[in-house]
Amino acid sequence: MTTFDYGPIELYAIGFDGDRPGPAVLAAIDDLVAAGTVNVLDLVFARRSPEGELEILELSDTTDDGGVPALDLAGLAGEEDILYLAESLAPGSSAAILVVELLWAKAFASALYNAGGAVIAREGIPAPIVNAFLADNAD
Repeated sequence: MTTFDYGPIELYAIGFDGDRPGPAVLAAIDDLVAAGTVNVLDLVFARRSPEGELEILELSDTTDDGGVPALDLAGLAGEEDILYLAESLAPGSSAAILVVELLWAKAFASALYNAGGAVIAREGIPAPIVNAFLADNAD
């Protein structure tokens, strides 16, 4: 029986107006880690100046803000991933680029593998779209 050391991972680019996400973003991520929902494997910030210049900041570059959770990051987001996820940032905006292990799916992934199965496709639908659709179609 195979047991995986890690569950599936997902990469997110979470956009914000202004030059960086506020401290509430780090608090929300910290809450997910504390609840055992995700394991943060990487967290990088990207910002595009009003002139269009892109700057990438590692979490360690932002410690002057205070309230940074103590994370031991694996650094899984490569430069190509970061640039791809940040390419659509509008001038004067920023993004948190987050790589998370889905802890809730770890046992499920092992069970699928042991049963000879595998996830062959996955499509995510953002929560605002799901909620708007269900609200519009409620009886």
